[in-house]
Amino acid sequence: MKDLYPWISVGVVILGFIGQGLFGSFRLGQAVGELKAALKKQIDDERDKIVEKILELEKRFDADQKVQDHNFGEVGHAMREKIASVENKLREVEIYGRDNYVKIPDFERAIERLSADFKSAVGEIRDDIRDLLKGKPS
Repeated sequence: MKDLYPWISVGVVILGFIGQGLFGSFRLGQAVGELKAALKKQIDDERDKIVEKILELEKRFDADQKVQDHNFGEVGHAMREKIASVENKLREVEIYGRDNYVKIPDFERAIERLSADFKSAVGEIRDDIRDLLKGKPS
């Protein structure tokens, strides 16, 4: 039995090392599992923050887009009003021109009268110049 005692202590030490190794492996596995769970939670939290931020940005973009759509609709409305205003002004100018300017036949008659008056005036001036040159006072 005396020879067995040293082997028992060696066996206990070996079993202790094996037990310690198994316990260490088990504990290491737990630590890795806890680390994995912690990393997964952090990743999930960050992903949730990013998704929340994206949703917030989408809402803000939608709101901005609605404002821009409304403003562009206002631009279209303003353009339609301006076009209608210009068309009305153009119609007023056309009516004023129709009512206030000389028509072609009237213009031609006026030119004929002016031409006749001009010819008559030129004839009178010519006669006056001839009389002056001949020495006759008018």
